[in-house]
Amino acid sequence: MSVIASVRAFIQDYPGLSTFDDLVGVEHLPEDTKSYAIEASVTSQPIKKRYINGDTERRFNFILASREYFGADVAENIDVAEFYEDFSDWLERCTINNDLPEMDKGKRAIKIQALTNGYVFNADASKAQYQIQCQLIYYQKLGGI
Repeated sequence: MSVIASVRAFIQDYPGLSTFDDLVGVEHLPEDTKSYAIEASVTSQPIKKRYINGDTERRFNFILASREYFGADVAENIDVAEFYEDFSDWLERCTINNDLPEMDKGKRAIKIQALTNGYVFNADASKAQYQIQCQLIYYQKLGGI
C-alpha cells in the first residue's frame, strides 16, 4: 500500500467524517459540497534523517481538502472552522496515543500532525475549497522492506 493510501485509510476513520459514504478521494476534489480529498503536498526534504545502516526517517506532507458551502451564513462558516480545528486535535491525540496509520512492511508511522489551521483556499459566491496542510513522519528500512 502506498503512503498516500495509508493516510487515506487512516483519515477515513476520523469520527467527523462518519456521516459520509465514500469519504475521501485522492488527488481529486469533486465539485459537490461536502466532499473531501487527500492530496500529496510538496516536501522539499522528504528524508528527515538517514541512519548509518541506510534506514531513514521520512516526512510525507499532504493536504486534506473539502468543498463546503460558503457565504454569509456565519454559523455554517463556524462549523467548517470547528471541523478543521477538531481534525487537527484528533491528529494530535492519535500521535499521543500511538494510533497511527498502518503502513507496508518496512515502514512504521511515528507521528501525524497538522501543519496549518484549516483555511479557505479557493472560493466563489456559494462554495469554497477549504484545506489543512498535514504531515506524516515515518520510519523506513533500507529498501522499504
